[in-house]
Amino acid sequence: MTDATPNTPPGPFRNDDLLDQARRTAITSVLKEVHWEMQVRGDHKRKMKFGFLCHASFPDDVFFHLNAFDLPSGIDKAGAGQMFRVEVRPRFDDSKQRWGYAAARGTLISEPIPPAAPVNTEAPQTPSLARAQSAELQHCLKDIRFYASWGNGAGAGEVRSLSDRCLQLDPASQPRIEESIRLGQEDGSLLQPFYQLGTRLGSKFANHGAYQRALANLEQDRPDLSRRAKTQAKKGAQAKQRWVETKNLAKQGKPTSRVQVATSTAPALLSAPLPPPTRAELPGPGLPDGLHPCDLRALSPCPTWTLLIDETGTQFGPEANQLSAVSSKLGRFVGVLAPGTRRLAPLPVGWHAVDQSIEEIDRVIQAIIDVPAGVLGINVQQLPEAASERWAFGVIRLVELVLRLMPVQGQTHLDIQIEARGERFRRGAQWPAVTEQIRLRLADTYPERARLIDLQMRTVGKTDSTLIGYADAVAFINSGGSEHSHACLAASKLGGTCLLDSDTEALTRAVDWLDRGRTLDGRDWTTLLSHPDADQPAGLVSALLSRLGEAARADTTLWRRYLEQVTEHFDSRSLDLSMLGRQVEWLQQWLPAEETLPKPLRLLWLTAQLARLNHLGQTEQPWLEEMRQLADQLMDEDARLVCHAQLNLAVNATNRYDFAQAGQALQRWNPLETQPAGKLRGLLHKRTAAPPAEAVGVSAPKATAGLRYWGQVRSSLGQHAAFTGDPVTAVRFFDEALESFGQLSDPQQAQRESRQTQTYRAIALMDDPTQNPAEVRAAVETVIGPVPEALGKLAGTVASADRYAHHLALRWLVHRPDDALAAHYLARRDLWDQGEGHPWPLIQLYRGLLLQPQDPAAARELAMDGFVLATTADSGPVVRLIGACCRAIAAGWGETWETPESLLSDLTDKLPLAADRIARVGAYLGEDVRNPLSLLGQVLPFNFR
Repeated sequence: MTDATPNTPPGPFRNDDLLDQARRTAITSVLKEVHWEMQVRGDHKRKMKFGFLCHASFPDDVFFHLNAFDLPSGIDKAGAGQMFRVEVRPRFDDSKQRWGYAAARGTLISEPIPPAAPVNTEAPQTPSLARAQSAELQHCLKDIRFYASWGNGAGAGEVRSLSDRCLQLDPASQPRIEESIRLGQEDGSLLQPFYQLGTRLGSKFANHGAYQRALANLEQDRPDLSRRAKTQAKKGAQAKQRWVETKNLAKQGKPTSRVQVATSTAPALLSAPLPPPTRAELPGPGLPDGLHPCDLRALSPCPTWTLLIDETGTQFGPEANQLSAVSSKLGRFVGVLAPGTRRLAPLPVGWHAVDQSIEEIDRVIQAIIDVPAGVLGINVQQLPEAASERWAFGVIRLVELVLRLMPVQGQTHLDIQIEARGERFRRGAQWPAVTEQIRLRLADTYPERARLIDLQMRTVGKTDSTLIGYADAVAFINSGGSEHSHACLAASKLGGTCLLDSDTEALTRAVDWLDRGRTLDGRDWTTLLSHPDADQPAGLVSALLSRLGEAARADTTLWRRYLEQVTEHFDSRSLDLSMLGRQVEWLQQWLPAEETLPKPLRLLWLTAQLARLNHLGQTEQPWLEEMRQLADQLMDEDARLVCHAQLNLAVNATNRYDFAQAGQALQRWNPLETQPAGKLRGLLHKRTAAPPAEAVGVSAPKATAGLRYWGQVRSSLGQHAAFTGDPVTAVRFFDEALESFGQLSDPQQAQRESRQTQTYRAIALMDDPTQNPAEVRAAVETVIGPVPEALGKLAGTVASADRYAHHLALRWLVHRPDDALAAHYLARRDLWDQGEGHPWPLIQLYRGLLLQPQDPAAARELAMDGFVLATTADSGPVVRLIGACCRAIAAGWGETWETPESLLSDLTDKLPLAADRIARVGAYLGEDVRNPLSLLGQVLPFNFR
């Protein structure tokens, strides 16, 4: 390499300059064989082989990796302040998808220079800065330019603070400060017109020619300002919108703001007709039976504790809200509370779960349970939304929950060790201030507890603590990134009890209020009921709901207050029957002795019970006749509720293989059943292409039920037709349902309602031998997305939201074979995982059917997986019959099944109307030539397979 070129090209060379190919080519030519003396950034991590170099001509810094450098022997790492002579080239960063500058070649000039001696402020400092300070100075000057560009002097405070810092670093830097301010003001003058364009053009500014021309001109001369210009225009448009809204309110004679401040300090009178509930009856925080040993509420008091906090996942910002709750990318926070008297054994320095065997991970998790140490986990979706990432939010919220739940008896010391994450949260950054804020919030709610707890927070690295690995192990299995993680999490039983999926803001508030002897209002009560953890018998949410329930059972006034909340919900336009069912179920559970549920809520409660049992494939229930009678009595009072109940009755009949009764359950909602023959075109047999005249019996049920439930009825009737082997009629009903859903005013609700019916329609089409493959494929792609991309995505997910699409895709690949698409799915076999619940038995079976020709042993194992999944203790007879088919197919592939009679006999007792189909399973076992698809078609109609 030659010596440094004396006349180096002038800067600045910005990353944004590389966006245009022509400019990039020109810059590359200018930089060719030019050598720069550049310095490793002052914040560089000790002994790293890669990082960034600083130079005044490169405002965005230059990436380097020592592998590209010619170095003296023994030098294989870099240190902050080292100087290199390098050649710089443009480079595209694949990980960040953007252009930047990188050091292509380089040689070491000097080792790091020790910190400079204290500066004598009375004497002028030499122009030669300590190299370790020059990087910080460069960053400060860059920030000064940015804040100086803000309009109306909004950034003046930041400019003053940064200028003072620059002068501390170099008393001779005033000219450079003034130059940065001047350049920033010039930037501001270029950006201001874009704000004005936004205020003039409004929300449609982006499509206006004046804006597009101005942006094109700016990008020609200053592409580095393009993004900020777009932001300024958007801000201007938002300001214009606020202005328009203010003028409209003034025209209507309405106040611009509806904020009100009470003028009296006297206690406000309650407007509710019921007196306020008393505080004295609220039970104390008793502990439920069956607490997990790692549940913080189950631990014994200890004078000293260590709280170890780690995170997992990659997404902690606003984008995390769009992820599935089971996504391994979702940011999660885990705390392990280790008691000082029963210590966790130290782990090797640098212990990291991702580097360990499954045995070692199991050992560490077991150690946590055996001690026992407390475990508490939350995820980023449970935190308040913010514009940037919420890692610090998660740490703070986790600590606050631990302080409320940990056992305290006498003076207690809590040492909190947080694994450091990224440069923004480097060690020691502002944690003392955070600690005091947390102590303040605790003292507001639990003054006695706050007086007893001595709290200290600090960040540590994996090499600084021999205990932080325990939190890393729990975080690792909580991410669900592998089959072992799923299995370990399930075996440890930490999920749902210690690792929470609940809204922690509402949870913390509920804990605070109940521990202070106060009840929750209806909104917080509803929020608790909506939590995913509410069904965990020994979970925190369940315990809070039980405490509230015990108070309501003893206080009729309180119970009726929640009944009023349910009644308001029931009468509202935004009716959520699923949540309504949970509310009514809670009211029924904690019903005071002298109270009874009103008939509509009784029907709703029975319907919620039936819907849950239908999902499990359960059949006979003693109160089905009561549901039918209540439906008849309440038809005129609330037709929507009756329709909802009878839809579930129809599903129950289908689960009993009583397809005729399923149709009868919806008789009042089917115009064909209420009209004389010939007066109305039959909806089961469309005889003409002309649209029918609107008739009594069509409009009345449709208007009474409403578009949503009318569509659900048509979808249900389509299912009944498909179950009886009439796919053509089924598709007609499904099309009517989709047409009805398409008229809903809420697009999101329309999409939710349509998706399941589109799945049914695709299944009916693939079961119709007269349908051509292209139309069937189009119907499937409507649900799962374009193939083969959708198949690749589904192959690697166990997300609950994707399971029915996954089943549909595999059912299609098996029943309408396509070798290329099947190979595409099978090629991702390494990504396969297994979820829980229906239709995972069928997913595993269809995987086996696809795989059987090339790997019979693996196919047999998959079919057996389906059998095991379908025959759990809570599986209903329909799901168990699916499991029997899986086991029979596995037997046909060589798996032994010594006592099939036991299962088949029990299924015949539970499903007498399916006796012939169940007998077909037994006959299949004795056949010499077995056809799995024929068995499935004869035993499991429509979407049962």
